[in-house]
Amino acid sequence: MNSTLLQPGNTIGIIGNYFSSTQLINAARDAGLRIATYSTHDNSQIQRQADIAFVGKLDDKEQLQRFAEQCDVVTYVSDLMDPEILAFIQKFAQVPQGMSLLEMVQDRAIEHAFFEQLNVNSAPYATVVNLGDVYQAIEAIGYPATLKPILKNSKNCQQFEIKTKADIQLIGSLFDHGAYILESGVPYQQRFSVIAAKDVNNQIKQFPPVITEFVNHQPQTINTVLDKVDDEVVDEMIRITDVIGNNIKYVGTYEVSFGITKDGALYVCGITPTVSKTGYLFNLAININEYRQHLRAISGIPLADVTKYSDVIMQTFTKRQVPAIIQERLKQPDWHFIFDYQSDAIDDDYSGCLLIPTKSVTKSLEKLAATKIWENN
Repeated sequence: MNSTLLQPGNTIGIIGNYFSSTQLINAARDAGLRIATYSTHDNSQIQRQADIAFVGKLDDKEQLQRFAEQCDVVTYVSDLMDPEILAFIQKFAQVPQGMSLLEMVQDRAIEHAFFEQLNVNSAPYATVVNLGDVYQAIEAIGYPATLKPILKNSKNCQQFEIKTKADIQLIGSLFDHGAYILESGVPYQQRFSVIAAKDVNNQIKQFPPVITEFVNHQPQTINTVLDKVDDEVVDEMIRITDVIGNNIKYVGTYEVSFGITKDGALYVCGITPTVSKTGYLFNLAININEYRQHLRAISGIPLADVTKYSDVIMQTFTKRQVPAIIQERLKQPDWHFIFDYQSDAIDDDYSGCLLIPTKSVTKSLEKLAATKIWENN
């Protein structure tokens, strides 16, 4: 894959108004790059940070062309970005990440088939198009199971958890919207993520695996302390992340998520083909953060070796929790508070995170719990 070597004064285009977008802008600014942004609504955070800001619908080809023509390289920060939009942009500017990996991970059936091809464990699943298929598949998959649309970026994003046979009778109307996969509800005892970067020369550099705890399907607590995780499990996650990287047509950072059961069975849960909030943890823990490494990859610059400085806990918070977070900021001088202010955010929207350097994850987590901010999520 070809990529322009971005020099100071060149322009990088960033699509999407996300927390990761603002972090990429910061990294790009330090690299001396001009910033062009494309957002779907006015007065966004990235618009305020940009040298050139474009606002428009994602299907507005005239506006997308004007945006792309101002850019040397364009990067996306959402795994739900429509690959057709990127294919159009690629007519006018380089998109080093490409569309191949994005297209694969947006189709749950193809993503599972990819894992099978690599001979790595993923949750048992079946493609289903009607109730008869569900009744047949559930016999092999077992309860609980989750019915998910095959396409992650479809307008129909409704998922349904099937706990008993009686639940199946409630889902008949869902098939009016298309095909689904039925995926086993594997009881993970612990979840992990590994972030890696792949450059234009197919070199891969990994960040250390991290432990992730989810609330409402979103990561809430992330930390770098793996003292209680078997070395064999860590080595296997590292191996699988490399195997995936060597079998994808992609440039930039990607995240592989894992789950492990109480019996020690390790599963691959998915791939995120861009930067993510998880990587913000490395701002304090590692010599280079995910956003700078991603920028190096898509710029054609050699990737940095990764060195761990310290263990860190990252705790995310929502808009509802911001008042309590502001009060806590007055009490915790060693905690680092990062706010993602969005004027149109609602109570449960992500609104930032805090980073806690730690020598004892147990004591730091106890200190977090003592604030009672996350007691009711």
